[in-house]
This record gives sequence, C-alpha cells and structure tokens, in this order.
Amino acid sequence: MCGVFSVLACSVDARTLSLASTNDSAGASGGALGSDGSNGPSEFGASGDQGNAPDTGEAPGNQGACGDGWVDASEECDDGDRANLDGCDSACKRELGYQCSGEPSACRSCVGMSPARRCAIQGGPFQLDPAQSAVPSDISSFQLDELEVTVARFREYVTSFVGAPKAGTAAHPEIEHSGWQSEWAAVFPANQERLIASLHCNADWETWTDQPSDREDYPLTCVSYYVAFAFCAWSGGRLPTEVEWEYAASGGAQERVYPWGNEQPSLERALFGASSLAPAGAHRSGMARFGQLDLAGSAWEWTLDLYRPYPATCDHCAEVEQGSDRVLRGGAFLYDAEFLRASYRFHTDPQLALGDVGFRCAYAADAPQ
Repeated sequence: MCGVFSVLACSVDARTLSLASTNDSAGASGGALGSDGSNGPSEFGASGDQGNAPDTGEAPGNQGACGDGWVDASEECDDGDRANLDGCDSACKRELGYQCSGEPSACRSCVGMSPARRCAIQGGPFQLDPAQSAVPSDISSFQLDELEVTVARFREYVTSFVGAPKAGTAAHPEIEHSGWQSEWAAVFPANQERLIASLHCNADWETWTDQPSDREDYPLTCVSYYVAFAFCAWSGGRLPTEVEWEYAASGGAQERVYPWGNEQPSLERALFGASSLAPAGAHRSGMARFGQLDLAGSAWEWTLDLYRPYPATCDHCAEVEQGSDRVLRGGAFLYDAEFLRASYRFHTDPQLALGDVGFRCAYAADAPQ
C-alpha cells in the first residue's frame, strides 16, 4: 500500500501517464506529492533540484499527457511535448512524484558548438540487424558527431594539413590493430595540393570549393576512407565501428527501424531520392534517439570496418584485418527509401572518393570538446 501518496507511472508501451492512488481522499484532493522527494535518474545521469508536482485536479485513473520513452525532434527530453505534469519538466529534469517503468525519460547530452557538436551515446546490449541476422552485440558508451563533417569544418583541417597520421593513431580503445597503418600513406595525399585535388571527384555532386562559398554548411563529400580516418584522428576522435554506427542509428536497445523510429521515411525526415544534397542537419524530424541528425539519407558514411559476414556475436567488435572493401552506412540522397534502414549495409573500395559519400567521427565517452 502506498498510504496517502499517489504514484505516477510512465509506461513506454502505453505512452500515457496514469495517476494511481490507493486512497480516495488523496484522489479527491486532486493528487499529491511523490513520497520520496528524490530526483529520478535520466538516461545520461541528469540531476538537480525538482519542483513540487502541481495539483492536477484530476481524479484517480484519469490519463494525462506523457512522454513516450523516445526523444523526438521537438523535445529536449522525453517530456510529452515539453509540458509539465508529464514526468519531465521544462528544464529537462525528472518531476517530483514521477516514477518510470521500462526505460527512463531520456535527456539528450550534446556538447560543443555546431558543426562540431557531439552527442553522448549510452552503450549497452542490442541486436545487430534484428530483422535478419539478429546478432547479439554490446558496445561501450561513446560520443558521436551530431552532424556529418561539413565543408567548413573540413576546411580547418585542410588549412592545417601536415600529411598522414602517425602509425597507430585514432585506434578504437577496445579493438587491437584498429589505428592508422603506416602502409596507408601510399594511397594518402602527400601534400595539401593533392588533398584539395582529391576533393574534386564529381562536378555534379562534390560539395568542396577551394574558396569559402554558400556550401560551407553542406556535408563534405568526395572523401576517401583514408582521408576520413585522418580527419577524425586530427579532430581527436576516430571513425565509428559499424556496430557503433548501427547502435546510434537504431536507438540501441529500442532497435528502431529508422533513426527517428518505425514510421515510414518521408522527405521531412530524410534526404533521399533527390538529385542534390542539402545543408547538414536540415531534416530535424529525422533526429535519432541520442541527438544525431542525417543518420539516414544525405550522404553515405564511412565506418571503421572491413566488409565481411557478421560474426555469431559481436561484443565490442569490428573487422579490421580481413577484407578489402570498407563498410558504408546510412543511405544517401541519390538512393531510394529502402537504403535508409538503420541496419542496411553497403560497402566500397576505401580508396574511392565519391560524390555521395561523407562521414562523421566518434570519440571516447569522456573525451573533452
């Protein structure tokens, strides 16, 4: 028995918030404060002082607005359209008196200024390609760029270009032999002039211009795997593994079909079936669970892995030794909706620089901005 206190329970499945009471007098008074007065944990450990839950004026059993367990594009947290009385207040803190079953309310955790902002990804177990292979997998927490690397952001790298990274640079901390390999220097631009020349791969789709232009906020394309790897090393990060990328795009254990959820693709959510690119982050309705944009459509994205059949299990794994092609993820503006699924795999020669291929970088969970 809960005595005179009401317990507000957030159900991810029902997507409603129920006011339940075991005491008629509590219901008649229009609700009561929570019994513990504590701050509920957010998905990323947000904490802070909570205000008292106001009087709802509702009898027991009535349904109020509630977050649905997912962070949607219009939300800073799972707060039922950013209203109070739904488990999460306008400051993205758990409201007093609310307890959630299932997944807790989720506050996105992104740091830095666009276009280099990163969003934290809470690691854990999930199934890789759940509809087909259903490979049991597990990853550690990390950070992933909110946006695909833009022309403006890459321009800083070009300006400071000093050649290939040192051997072993930008390795994944849990995967051996995943850093830069000295033999890659043979297929890497030897100087700034050759780097710039490599960015002009397709007059129709390339986004790089030798001087700043109106495409500075577009995703950079015409970048080989090796150039993408080197940029991430320069930025203090690395390329994400294929499994990390899918975890971010599918919302981890939520196993979404698409980054935004299970609803069918639309041109508001992703750029696909088009003849040209758009500025990075333009499709905010397609935001992924952890805050990333354009994980579906826009440009294909390089991942760390060599392409191979999935293993039986994949705990903190990546294929870095056997194979020739590298894995691409996410679909692209030129392709149809069938390529936008979070689990869709593509692959190509890592030396190729293509007009519909870009990338974003991953970082350690505690890496400073």
